Order: sequence, then structure tokens, then C-alpha cells
Amino acid sequence: MSWYAEGVRFDCQRCGNCCSGRGSVVRVSRRERAALARFLGLSIEDFEAQHTRATAAATVLLDKEGSAECEWLDRRPDGLTGCRVNDAKPDQCRSYPFWPGVLRDQEAWDAEGAKCRGIGAGPVIPPEEVDRRAGLERFREAVETLFVELDAELELVGARCWASGNCCDFPNWGHRLFTSRVEAERFAEGVDLSTWDPESGLCPAWKDRRCTAREQRPFACRSYYCDPVTEERTQDVTERYITALKSLHERHRVPWDYRDWIDHLRSLRPTDNHR
Repeated sequence: MSWYAEGVRFDCQRCGNCCSGRGSVVRVSRRERAALARFLGLSIEDFEAQHTRATAAATVLLDKEGSAECEWLDRRPDGLTGCRVNDAKPDQCRSYPFWPGVLRDQEAWDAEGAKCRGIGAGPVIPPEEVDRRAGLERFREAVETLFVELDAELELVGARCWASGNCCDFPNWGHRLFTSRVEAERFAEGVDLSTWDPESGLCPAWKDRRCTAREQRPFACRSYYCDPVTEERTQDVTERYITALKSLHERHRVPWDYRDWIDHLRSLRPTDNHR
């Protein structure tokens, strides 16, 4: 993500704030539950019964009874804290504070810094390492795979494009394009937004009624065709791939931000991000 292109500072101060506080929820996969069960010498069934609760979306860890902190948080006489299941702790705990939601923008990172004493401390962590800790590299690889699969499926559909450019003429056709944040970020990596005027309402890649960034196009652009013969099939493809993209966000715990394309790109302009 562009706002931390020069890295961030973080060094755990062992304050324990990330392991306590109402509203914090740690999701645990089947693999993570099995690892914790082995570490504690329990069967996975007993572990789940004693230490987790099921929600509509996931299985989460219980807090210590009568408090709002992790039951394995070890508070020590010197004021520092430790984790009694450190060798088997879940990925969500290991990767803190490099969570996609915290890394969303500078404001989110600074807000987390009001709770986490480690944010802003220590040496600079380069952006590549930030992405690795956050798991964003795996997420982006999965997104790229979806793009490849989408293009392959659309080729099989055989929809025709007359290259009129009308689908990209948002102001004149009264058309609004909606996309996810990750699609907009992917687009911005390959398109210079610095001289683009968002008030025009036009896509910055639209030149002389042609798209100049076809490899960076979002799902909805790639799958839109004026061809009435294949319209129903291409709409079905679009819906299925957007659903698959949303599932990827849920699996990798990346916040789902689906809104107007121009709004996304406006927020990604270099001048708006103080780069």
C-alpha cells in the first residue's frame, strides 16, 4: 500500500495492549485450533469446547473469564507481558499490528498507535517486510490468479467488443463503475494519477475513447460487453468473480471496500496521500 512506501517503525514493547480490551476478537482456523490443542495437551474437541465459541462467520477464542483479555496473557511483576502459548499462537496474533485493516491508511495506523506502544518505535521496517508479515503478498497473488481465470473464462464466452468507448464515457452515459479497493490499487500501480483530474469524472486511462491500461482494468471493465447475445453470460461471470474476490478478502482478513471507481482513484492520487 502506497502510504507506507518508505516503511514503518514498530518494535514490540510487550505492553499487552493487543491481547486485552473489549471488542478484540481472535479468529482461529481448524489448523490453528489443532496446533493450540496439541500445545495444551488436549484433543481438538476438548480444546474447542473449553476455549472457543462459534459465530456465524468463524470460530473465535474466548477471553479470560470475568475480563476482557486473552486467557493466555501472562502479566509479569516487572510490568511486561508474555504469551503462555507463544509457540502455538494464531497467525492473527503473530502478525499484529500488520493487519490489513490497520494498514489501510496512515490514519488507521496512527489510530492503532494510540493503543500499541510499539508503533513508532524501533528501526524502520521496509514495505516488503510489512506486506510479508501482513500476508498481503499471498492475498495479492490470489487476486492475480482471479484476474487470469476471469480473462480465460471471458475468452470462452466469446463476447464481441465494438470498441466504441461508450462504456468508459461515464459522464455522457450516466454510468458509474463500482470496484473493490484492491482493484483500484492494482490499477494505480500501472497508471500515473498525478496529472489526472478526478472532477472530470473520467477514468484516467481513457484516452481518445480507448483504454490505455487494459492489463490494469478492474473486473467490471474486463467483463463488460455491449454484445446482447452474451450479455446474460458476461453478467453472470462478473457476479461470480466479484463474489470470489469478496471471499478472498474474508479468507485473508482484508477489509472489503466496494464503492465508486472514481472515489477509489481520488483517494489514491499522490497529492491526496502526501507522497
